Amino acid sequence: MADKNNIHIEDVIDVKELQNLQDNWAKATNLAFVSVDCNGTPITNYSNFTPFCEKLREFDEFREKCHYCDACGGRKAKRIGKAYTYICHAGLIDFAIPIMIKGQYVGAILAGQVTSADFQDLRQIAPISEGWQDNEELMELYKQVTVMPVEKILAVAQILCDSYNYSVEKQYANKVDAELREKDLKLIKEEKLRIEMEKALREIELKALHYQINPHFLFNVLNTIGRLAFFENAKMTEDVVYAFSDMMRYILRKSSQPLSSLGDEIAYVVNYLKIQKIRLGSRMQYTIDVPEEFYAVKLPFLSVTTIVENSIKHAVENRASGGTIQVRAHREGKDLYVDVIDDGDGIAPEKITRILRGDAYKNEKEGAVGIYNINSRLTHYFGHEYALMIESENKPSMGTKVTIKVPLKIQ
Repeated sequence: MADKNNIHIEDVIDVKELQNLQDNWAKATNLAFVSVDCNGTPITNYSNFTPFCEKLREFDEFREKCHYCDACGGRKAKRIGKAYTYICHAGLIDFAIPIMIKGQYVGAILAGQVTSADFQDLRQIAPISEGWQDNEELMELYKQVTVMPVEKILAVAQILCDSYNYSVEKQYANKVDAELREKDLKLIKEEKLRIEMEKALREIELKALHYQINPHFLFNVLNTIGRLAFFENAKMTEDVVYAFSDMMRYILRKSSQPLSSLGDEIAYVVNYLKIQKIRLGSRMQYTIDVPEEFYAVKLPFLSVTTIVENSIKHAVENRASGGTIQVRAHREGKDLYVDVIDDGDGIAPEKITRILRGDAYKNEKEGAVGIYNINSRLTHYFGHEYALMIESENKPSMGTKVTIKVPLKIQ
């Protein structure tokens, strides 16, 4: 929609409807019609154009004078703000109706191409052209031009001026109302998204709080277990304890911050996968290919880990043969793509839709709340073009790829 101080007729009026209305008026009044924009350029086809005017405009010198009369008529109607009736250079009666919206001239309806026996009170808009009277064909066509009383022409011009401008103002008001309704709906959707985001963040904070119960006591116990494992030469136990300790420190330090660096996220994922590898043994394999040059890029807190955790749950733990998890990152233009790939049995397309749409958020039994939360946070912080992407062929061992896309801003 154009700005109210720069309104264009095509933005307000349905040109097809205007053409239909113009054709009907031409049939009802036996007048010729055409609609033009504020520059005088026709926006409709001619309706009921007289054979005389069509033939006259085949001659270059007369066609230019016809265009001059059309332009002058429109400008005069614009200046006076109402219908303007005049005599053209060929001696026919025409009138111009200005189309005004909120006081702004946006175009005109040009009509007429008739003659009358009592037009002495009308103004001549241009000097009468000479020469065409010597053309027998033009003279014969001129005799066929409709004769109409000036009083009727003026009445038709006034009626059309009132009805056209009322219709245009009404259409403009409807356009404005539609835009306002659309903006209201957009605000409602944004408010709903904000509420969902706050709810998701509160859930994340609550989960983190579970680890914050007497954290000093927790770390003292973990360090004690670690030292005992060291003295007892229990290397595997020592690795698990210290990996878990690092994970807890990260959660406690970052849980109040919505975004985290990719480097911190990967460090957390490495510790998480170490523990899972010890637990699952040969049933789980994993690789991480994330260049350090991307470590400063920001993304939602615990987003990568949540996806990795989901992949292990659905693609490794529930299969006797286990599976493989890959975490990799690459850039495309100004964006960074972080992929978590598994070789499980995939996800059905309809379930992917439910997850990303949020239906699974309402039904936690589907186990997709964490994925939906990540998607919500991505779109909230970076925009809808950064929504989470899930690709899966939904076939045995063909796996699933979940991609986090974020702006490649090194901060």
